[in-house]
Amino acid sequence: MSFLQASGGAVRPPAAAPSAVERVYTTVADAIITGTLAASSLITEGEVAEALSISRTPVREAFLALEAHGLLTLFPKKGAVVTALGDRETAELLQVRVMLENTAVTLLSERPADIPGVDAELQHLIRVQSDAAQAGDLLTFARADHRFHARIVDETHNRVIDGIYTRLGPRLERLVHRAALRDPRNLDRLLAEHRLLAHHLRGGDTLAYEVALREHVEDGHHAQLAP
Repeated sequence: MSFLQASGGAVRPPAAAPSAVERVYTTVADAIITGTLAASSLITEGEVAEALSISRTPVREAFLALEAHGLLTLFPKKGAVVTALGDRETAELLQVRVMLENTAVTLLSERPADIPGVDAELQHLIRVQSDAAQAGDLLTFARADHRFHARIVDETHNRVIDGIYTRLGPRLERLVHRAALRDPRNLDRLLAEHRLLAHHLRGGDTLAYEVALREHVEDGHHAQLAP
């Protein structure tokens, strides 16, 4: 399975040895996010188990998690098909992200003492993205992009929202990777827009943040969001 070999180098070394399920999940997710495993591709438990020299049980568990995160559609006794990202789903995903993020920014503005700590973490993630852009590491860039927005959404302090955003994560990373791959100039533009968003957040300007976020999403992904 060529996609497994191609994506293997993208797996980040964890603090502890990953479980077999985590290994399968990361390998397949990386391949889907980067497009190495194209939309509508069919993969089977047996193929992945053989390629990674593991049993089918952890592959089955990883496939279920990948389906829950919107990267695979499972077909019993046949295999799994990589989901496609059409214009409508893209717009709907981004609409949810904008709604959750704007809610978080509004709530954070009511706790000004918390803003400097959040801003420090955002500046770190911007540096990670900048380094990844210079290295041409689009997967790391996409993951740091998602972590930037996820860190802001964390400020809702709402576990239900956290769960929703976690499930959306891999698909949002996939969108960012696609945007970066489509036009390398998007890397510098996305970074500049993240710096602007952080500036508005730091100043507590929720209205300017909402306007900048909408432009960031629509321009970056060529998506027209509903009013």
